[in-house]
Amino acid sequence: MSSEVLPGWPRRLRGYLALARISNSPTIVSNVLAGAALGAMTAGTTAEPGTLLALMAAMVAYYTAGMYLNDYLDFQIDCRERPERPLPSGLVPRSAALAVTLGLFGLGTLLLWPLGFLPLMGGMLLIVLIVLYDAWHKTNPLSPVIMALNRAMVYVIAFVAVQPAITATLLLWAAALGLYIVGLTYIAKTELRATFGSVWPAALLFLPAVLAVASGLELSGWGLALAFVGWAAFCLTFVYGKARQPGRAVAQLIAGVSLLDALVLAVAGAYNLVPVALIAFALTLFLQRYIKGT
Repeated sequence: MSSEVLPGWPRRLRGYLALARISNSPTIVSNVLAGAALGAMTAGTTAEPGTLLALMAAMVAYYTAGMYLNDYLDFQIDCRERPERPLPSGLVPRSAALAVTLGLFGLGTLLLWPLGFLPLMGGMLLIVLIVLYDAWHKTNPLSPVIMALNRAMVYVIAFVAVQPAITATLLLWAAALGLYIVGLTYIAKTELRATFGSVWPAALLFLPAVLAVASGLELSGWGLALAFVGWAAFCLTFVYGKARQPGRAVAQLIAGVSLLDALVLAVAGAYNLVPVALIAFALTLFLQRYIKGT
């Protein structure tokens, strides 16, 4: 049923979910699992289920707040270029979007508070990065880097909630995730064509697999590495192939973040959590059929 014929409250609910880009939220959950698994591997311990749940809820709250804030600040541009979006169309009041943004930032912070000083400070920094990106992404050539820092901070916050010390392992994998995000964000912003100068963003997408192999990935994890590489290559056919669909490529690459997380979980030896990351990947693709991820 199209949104035009939905009765009042279901249509309004769909508007709120569209603002949240709710289809991408499972990738935040898998980010938390991967970051916490790296922390647990470093500390030689396991993450408490309560800690994981609090981290997941906090990071999804921050992510959703960022999505609402993005549309709130882009209101004038969307009125001209995307009048069908929930705010320009009047489906969701602009004041409600701001209230949801502030409420979710507050909720995320309250959830991080009991987890310790470092996760809380990480959350504060993440809020700053989210606001910076949303306020400046349209004209800032470095916006892909800021977006990458936003995602990398999820790894950092989850890691320090389990292992309260920054390590080289954390920095390496946070950088790998960040560079993957730089690649897909650059593709989204420029809708690249197949020229020599446009190859480097695509190359960044494959770095996590290279790093996983170099980290001594067990044989049982090689299937995940191949699946990750295969998915990234498949997505790029919609960027560099004849049937160009860059929007589809970016949405599918966002889902691929959970495949990256599955790879990180394998490197950390948390094979029991790999199925959760794979479910997050599949769920993201499923939800994107109903709520656009970009």
